[in-house]
Amino acid sequence: MATKWNLLFPEGKRKAVTFSYDDGLVHDRKLVELFNTYHVKGTFNLNSGELGRIEVENIDGVKQENSTVTVKEVRQLYKGHEVASHTVTHPSLPALDTSVMSYEVITDRKNLEDITGYIVNGFAYPYGTYSDTVKSVLQMCGIQYARTVNTTHQFELPTNPLEWNPTCHHNDDKLMELAKEFCEEEDIYRRIRLFYIWGHSYEFARNNDWDTIENLLKYMQPYLSDIWVATNSDIITYYNAFKQAKYYADGSTIINTSGIDLYFEGDDGPIVVKKFTELSI
Repeated sequence: MATKWNLLFPEGKRKAVTFSYDDGLVHDRKLVELFNTYHVKGTFNLNSGELGRIEVENIDGVKQENSTVTVKEVRQLYKGHEVASHTVTHPSLPALDTSVMSYEVITDRKNLEDITGYIVNGFAYPYGTYSDTVKSVLQMCGIQYARTVNTTHQFELPTNPLEWNPTCHHNDDKLMELAKEFCEEEDIYRRIRLFYIWGHSYEFARNNDWDTIENLLKYMQPYLSDIWVATNSDIITYYNAFKQAKYYADGSTIINTSGIDLYFEGDDGPIVVKKFTELSI
């Protein structure tokens, strides 16, 4: 079965790229503008209880903008991207009672769904802290995936969606090295590859290094025709559809039980298994 049904990304692509940015500070406005200019997609993890905060922070004697985007602008600002949960107030979840954990997650989901008008079932762990109990609470609250801050320097899909480790932070010393490996090389086993970058937009402002992300986006631009540009949710939804597919014992036939077309490697190009259909090869 494995030799016949090797998964590809939509349109038969072997590579995908996704971005994840936390906290919803006003610097997201510039980051979204860059993403739109260079035609990539991001997932923005928001604390609904912090939206509309007006704050200037003094860091090493320098005033830094620490305000967040407003409720009113969220839907339009992040249009074409994804809004995901980051809890209501950004606590370290393992330190909380499970009832408070549940409140932070499910209330944030509801608030963000009211704001965006769509289902919010993605998550990023505040401070990167989590535990088995936290993961269980997320699952009970309807969260489909949760991003950690654990760098892998790899291009693999998550083995556990509630412990989704990114490739790297945008400040990683190996960022461009990884980008070149991802864009210019193929997996020797012809497996699909995912480049996952995360961070906070305010880091670009505080470090005065917006060129870090723009240089990455500029570099990747010529390769994007062969890369699936996706939100975190796009990737998990597609991967879940693949995992839910059914196969005949001899591997000759697949049943796509999902509402998403699935793509597989074929001798003469990609094989498309349409949603809710059965296909034999």
